[in-house]
Amino acid sequence: YRMAQMKLAKKQRKLRHKVSGSRNYQKQQKRIARVYRHISNQRKDYLHKLSTATAKQYAYVCVEDLNMRSLSNKGFGNGKATLDNGYGMFLFMLDYKLEERGGKLVKVDKFFPSSQICHCCGCRNPKVRDLRIREWICPDCGAVHDRDTNTAINIRTEGMRLVAA
Repeated sequence: YRMAQMKLAKKQRKLRHKVSGSRNYQKQQKRIARVYRHISNQRKDYLHKLSTATAKQYAYVCVEDLNMRSLSNKGFGNGKATLDNGYGMFLFMLDYKLEERGGKLVKVDKFFPSSQICHCCGCRNPKVRDLRIREWICPDCGAVHDRDTNTAINIRTEGMRLVAA
């Protein structure tokens, strides 16, 4: 994918030196369109393979309903990578593939405090809102939590609660 991006940049630089509206300009635009189509097909192929493998392995998939555009603008330094991964397209593909197999895609609300809740005792620790905190200790039960693992467990628990409701 990154190689195709570099190829696209090179073709676009070549276009810059052509006379606008000339025959060579139009030919270069067609070459650029071909690279764009290649990149699009690469992304779709990867997402189809990933969503198919996930749908075959699981009947219910619980995800957090995230706004990727706002995530990419938060200054984490990975804005392009966040938008390039095609999260919305992946969820759409996963949803219809799970429906075909009799499963379900469950979206947990983005305002659910999944990273702040201890999955052992259920207490809420508002200090964990800071994204720099990667591990934390529950003040009630004393369990040590990895932020990402705890969040995943809480999303699964909330998603299964939504399915049962």
